[in-house]
Amino acid sequence: GCATGSGWCGVMTSRRLLRLFTVGGIQGPIIWLPGEPVTIVGRDRFMAVIYHRSMSPMQDGTQLLGYSIIDGVNGTTVATGDVSALSPGASLTWAGFTESCALTVMDSDGMLSLLARPNNELSSFGNWVPFLDTVGLKKSISDNFWPVEVNGGRLVCVLLRGGKEHPDAARRPVTTTLKLRMPMATCLSMKSGVEEEASVRANIALDQRKIYDDVLVSEGKMDSEDIEEEYDMMCRQVDKITLKLFNTFITARKVERALDLANRFHTEKTFDIAIMAADRMSLGRLCEKLEEMKNQKFPPLDEDFGDEGSYDSGMDERRSVEDEPKITSRQQLAEMQRISPDALHTPQKGRSRHSTDEESPPAESLKRKFDDDEANKSSKRRVNPFAKKRLESPAKGIMKLPLSPARPTLSKAKSRLNARR
Repeated sequence: GCATGSGWCGVMTSRRLLRLFTVGGIQGPIIWLPGEPVTIVGRDRFMAVIYHRSMSPMQDGTQLLGYSIIDGVNGTTVATGDVSALSPGASLTWAGFTESCALTVMDSDGMLSLLARPNNELSSFGNWVPFLDTVGLKKSISDNFWPVEVNGGRLVCVLLRGGKEHPDAARRPVTTTLKLRMPMATCLSMKSGVEEEASVRANIALDQRKIYDDVLVSEGKMDSEDIEEEYDMMCRQVDKITLKLFNTFITARKVERALDLANRFHTEKTFDIAIMAADRMSLGRLCEKLEEMKNQKFPPLDEDFGDEGSYDSGMDERRSVEDEPKITSRQQLAEMQRISPDALHTPQKGRSRHSTDEESPPAESLKRKFDDDEANKSSKRRVNPFAKKRLESPAKGIMKLPLSPARPTLSKAKSRLNARR
């Protein structure tokens, strides 16, 4: 078999060899396969080779298969393991990649499974997770689904009726889409199966997307800031699904389930919303636990060392103190504090009058400034703001009338008669 991707082509031979070629036809690495080849698929940069781990199946007829995910450009092995996603007595019927380069397989019983790789660079293994059971979607026992691809949380397939195993090559097949749904265990006491399944599947898909985004950033195809914004938006969408299930649990007073579900929160804002919802339901103990989980996942910044502004301001203050000139004479002290020059010669307490310390004379500019200040103070008239205003009579400005002549008194009349005699 053969497969192609972005810049590579892989071919499996009957001698269990995997030959890699570039798009231009240049031969690349030649790799030995661990077993007899079964199929090979590829997408973007990756290829998946599925082989027999043992030619003899298990007692119930289940095939023993293995897989290897290889970088088609340089030939390095990304992940390897066993294909354990086969129903008892079933065989492999299809394999492919999702839009985030996650390996998916389908067996003859109609069970679609996905390889969920952990978001950890140190691990090259993964777990197979059932993502869709098509048995319950068949209207007849003879109906079959011929898969095309898995994209956008849906399986694109062709419905085959009448026991057909392959679509007619002479006609263009009509495709249909089936929404992915994990076969979760149903709960009789609570009707939360749909939200719980959506939360689990969304978190798995988010991890696979994170792995693929890291590959794009390492290759330089995407900007790290753009990828980070897209990932944060996807985290908020996944948290919305988880919050719906969280509200269902706290409404039913299932505190332990709600607390376990909080481990799936990705953002700090989601924790705040969950704490507010638990507070409205008067679940104080749950609020405390959520607050502790929030502080562990998003530790608060230290006030002393986390605030860069306070650190910089402290350094500026320290520099300003160090840059201040040292005072070596009383004249410099007077110029800095702008005090009177006469105060320089006033004796200080605890100091003898016959001090032998040399004192520098005050500057002429400082004396002149002091004299001007004293003259301004003397010329200014002090005004009492609380004093009453002086009121004057409106008739004060009118011209005064001439007074009548004074009548002579008796003593003045006698003196006049004596003067005539």
